[in-house]
Amino acid sequence: MGTERLRFAPEMLARLGEELIPHPDLGIVELARNSYDADAISCEVSLLNVGELGGTIVVTDVGEGMTAADIRDGFLLLGRSGKVDDSVTARGRRKVGEKGLGRLAALRLGHEAVVRTRPKSEPGIEYAVHIDWARYDQAAAIEDVDLEVTSNETLEKPGTTIEIKNLRTPLADSDVRRLARSLVMLTGPFPDKGEDFTVTLDAPDFVELQKVVDAGFFEAANYMLRATLDENGQVAAYLLDGAGTILASGDHFAVTSSSTLGNHAGYMAPAAELEIWMFNRTRPSFTTQLTPALRKAYLAWLDEVGGVHFYQRGLRVHPYGDRGYDWLDMNVLQKRNPEERPGTNNSVGRVIVVADGGQLVPKTDRSGFVENSAFVELKEFVRASLEWAADVRLDRRDKRKIEEKKKTREKVKETQDKVDAALRLVPESVRPMVQQAVREDRAAMAERLEVVESDLMLYRTLSTVGTTTAVFAHETLRPVDTIEQMVGSIARRGERELGNERFVSVLGDPVDLIRRSAASLHTFAELPLELLKQRKRKWRDVDVNAVVQEITESFEPYFADARVSVSTDLSQASSAVVRSTIASIEAILANFLANSVAVFTSPAYQSTTREIVVRTEVSPDEVTLGVLDSGPGIVEIEKDDIWKPGKSTRNEGTGMGLTIVRDIVLDLKGKYWAVENGELGGAELYVSFPRINP
Repeated sequence: MGTERLRFAPEMLARLGEELIPHPDLGIVELARNSYDADAISCEVSLLNVGELGGTIVVTDVGEGMTAADIRDGFLLLGRSGKVDDSVTARGRRKVGEKGLGRLAALRLGHEAVVRTRPKSEPGIEYAVHIDWARYDQAAAIEDVDLEVTSNETLEKPGTTIEIKNLRTPLADSDVRRLARSLVMLTGPFPDKGEDFTVTLDAPDFVELQKVVDAGFFEAANYMLRATLDENGQVAAYLLDGAGTILASGDHFAVTSSSTLGNHAGYMAPAAELEIWMFNRTRPSFTTQLTPALRKAYLAWLDEVGGVHFYQRGLRVHPYGDRGYDWLDMNVLQKRNPEERPGTNNSVGRVIVVADGGQLVPKTDRSGFVENSAFVELKEFVRASLEWAADVRLDRRDKRKIEEKKKTREKVKETQDKVDAALRLVPESVRPMVQQAVREDRAAMAERLEVVESDLMLYRTLSTVGTTTAVFAHETLRPVDTIEQMVGSIARRGERELGNERFVSVLGDPVDLIRRSAASLHTFAELPLELLKQRKRKWRDVDVNAVVQEITESFEPYFADARVSVSTDLSQASSAVVRSTIASIEAILANFLANSVAVFTSPAYQSTTREIVVRTEVSPDEVTLGVLDSGPGIVEIEKDDIWKPGKSTRNEGTGMGLTIVRDIVLDLKGKYWAVENGELGGAELYVSFPRINP
């Protein structure tokens, strides 16, 4: 019996390369990171006909280059980093360190790869290696294929050129844009990034993104958070205003006390720095006039670079800070108090880790770090710092409001004293009449103030109800999903055990009822979460017909469960566009529909006729939205009272739904009205808004 050894089939190259790395840009970015480790001052990525099969990608740098030994023991050795932890280059850079799988993925984007490198330590010499992947495909094992490293004389400067030839798959426009953003953000958009290392890509997307990113609107920040985590796991944090003045500072105990996630003893994580610039999207802190062009550029910059990015040893780590990747849950926390908490669309930040001592472990697919204890603790340091800053801002806001109320009361008292003093100067013949007018005016103001305070109390209650509802809705989705999955499982098992015919006769109706009820629950669990989406709360031109279609389709399981027939009668004459928010129109329609369905499902309603029609009408000046039903109509209450807060004909009703509708309509400069018994015999509720001509 002879000795044997492990061998690897060529298919392993695909498993470890292109199949492991989710996007082609990640592999190309790894080549740029290699250039950084090679002490290059610049790296250029060229794309030649990459939109079609057979294109070429060329990555060139002017770094230290590689010797023949470097190629053999480093570049061609996969799975082991040739970079010593925390080793420092001649330029003072700490090497990023990776295992070559991203590089492998990049090289395998084409059918061939050619590496030419000119070591600084051997002037005038160029080493080259040609990789033909077809040879591996034809071999029995990877190690059976020999690669020859050739050397030639050259006049080119030191550095490395990698050509990835004959692309297997064309790069789509989205791939090129991803690559452009990855390369632009590799060194970051921050003011102090310097010119020690630059990356360029010969693509229009890169040029446009570079212009957006380089705009650098950091001077428009309203606040800035700075926090440090030292080698002993202790935190120090500072909140500054837009001018750089320190507003508050917090030591380790203060910062960790601000968050239930804090670690009072100290974080077991590498030393790090945190910087977050916080902006107001509508009122940036510009010293110059905010022109439309400047506002557009400012918002484009925030959209492109917003979020908290992660920089390890000088280079950005994907995917932290990517669009849609809220790794710190900033947007969720922002919903608690949108005014005083940053989100990914109104802040730009970075976590900087210079030396981590191997505590942070990159994922094999190059998409961030393994969430080990060191990374989790580092993440909690950032979140605790954000919590502390939010608390400081809330305290400042509350103190400001208290001071403003105090000043207002003093101003009112001062004004009243002035009026009383002026009254004493009025001739006695007309003084009683003037005094009576002043008393009546003050009484009217007091009455108006009472109404405003009542409305304020109502909307505070609504805010609490809305927040609680959103939390319950989010938590409800999980058990509802479980119910839907389990009823499906019961149906399959029942059909298998009883046979289809007996299952339908014995369990068909109960199972169908559970399905309809679960679907109805799903609808109402998702609705408040949909209404809270930020994009739906932005002012825009809203197509009322489109909102009607979406809401009625979303409510379909709820209608089916209540055995209600709902149809739409939408105006086709012209566009039904109004200036509003999507959430406002959705809230109006949802309240109208919920009112009608509640009538049908009440114990007092005995008729089998349950019909609702949602109608829109368009005139040159107005868009009208109405909901008509076949119920008993408006009874036991005056039709004008249904819009008043607290008025409801149902014991379980809050009396706030149509009040919300009324106030939304008034804010939109619209009208609202009701018909006791209309076309279908039941109630008709209408709203109308000024029409926008698109």
